[in-house]
Amino acid sequence: MKKKIYNLLLIASCITFVSCDSYLDIKPKGIVIPESCEDYEKLLNYAQLQKASESYPNFMTDDVFIPDKDDFVEWDALEIPEQNLYSFQSEVYGDSETDGLWNNSYNRIYYYNVIANEIMASTDATDDYKKSIRAEALMGRAFEYLTLVNAYAKLYDPATAATDPGVPLMLDQDINKTNLVRASVQQVYDQIKTDLDEAANNLPEKPRLNAFRASKPVGNGMLARMYLYMSNYTEALKYANKALEQNNTLLDLKLYNVVDPTKSIGRLDVPYEAKNPENIYIRLAPWTFGFSGTAYGSDDLISKFDKTKDKRFLLYFTRQINTSIYKYDLWAPYIYANMAMATPEIYLIAAECEARIGSKENAMKHYNDLRDMRIIDNVHATAANNDEALAMVLDERRRELAMTGCVRLIDLKRLNRESRFAKTITHTVKGVDHQLKPNDPKYILPIPPRVLHYNPDMVPNER
Repeated sequence: MKKKIYNLLLIASCITFVSCDSYLDIKPKGIVIPESCEDYEKLLNYAQLQKASESYPNFMTDDVFIPDKDDFVEWDALEIPEQNLYSFQSEVYGDSETDGLWNNSYNRIYYYNVIANEIMASTDATDDYKKSIRAEALMGRAFEYLTLVNAYAKLYDPATAATDPGVPLMLDQDINKTNLVRASVQQVYDQIKTDLDEAANNLPEKPRLNAFRASKPVGNGMLARMYLYMSNYTEALKYANKALEQNNTLLDLKLYNVVDPTKSIGRLDVPYEAKNPENIYIRLAPWTFGFSGTAYGSDDLISKFDKTKDKRFLLYFTRQINTSIYKYDLWAPYIYANMAMATPEIYLIAAECEARIGSKENAMKHYNDLRDMRIIDNVHATAANNDEALAMVLDERRRELAMTGCVRLIDLKRLNRESRFAKTITHTVKGVDHQLKPNDPKYILPIPPRVLHYNPDMVPNER
């Protein structure tokens, strides 16, 4: 069980708790060498496995605004990598800097590998129970790889996926490997599908304990997300409908309020984590409150909200923190950010797929069902045709999933392939406009420099 990473490999170079040498002990303190099924199940509760993704990719998107000078969020207060992302620089991280998304994702994959590969040989449980624990590990691994391949590689294209470089596939617990290379995008997606197909069959109907543990609706929901990213809308709709048949719970945001505008943490009475029934699979942001208090909403994003009736705007944006009043709308939910999966995303996947290949009436039903739980005195909308329904659903997806992990960055990548949705993003810094044009290679995050240093045969991303 206890492994060390030689020369930090590619997977955990300079994780924040690493000493200055090139070795890393990633065995969690207090965990015994697993033997029983219970031991492996306990690994699922390892604190690092309760987290996922990163918030910093939002700096590259059209959702974020950073003013030059401000009393709360301003350009000069950003970390250098954040400045590089916001101004669309080719280089993001220096040789000595850490990319938390890459490092922590591969750290978690190691633990999922241990569980997936060893659980069936464990003791004191039935094979069916052990398969269900293995399914949770496969679910977690697939989720990590689906994020990684869409952040650090080109969007899936069936014509080029077999040759497009993806990310390294680590499928065993031997991390003493050197000179790793990138699997193709197709190979990564093939592995994600293999993991999710098995997981969806063996996950329990309902989560054990709470939604930090995966269940069947999550397996089908993640398959729906995977197929959406592959532009396979028929399969995405099939699995989204399966997930909604198993769990279609929505939280009525109209029932919740800003209870103390003078606070940051404690501003809202919105339930969080497992207390929110929408959260069917919970993984927290590395910083518990995610992107809260990190950036203002762009004019483009804010224009998408009804500022008087949309509870997502009224709750999650503010111009006041403590006693200070600001010029712009600050993203400030300050509730635990779920980076994994909630039912609204499943509604929106189903709605998008219906608008693309199915029925505008079905698309708008999903759209209106969600908005009934978000909009004060909601009036049901209709669409003249499927294209109009699609545009409305995509706007709703942007409102609902704002500032969540890599979601908007990936959406921009996939929508830029359609001329009707392609857009150029402009961020202005101290009077200078920086632009990110549709399909620019800078949409693909760079492989961290330290990873390339220790793996000289690894193909870098040209930005």
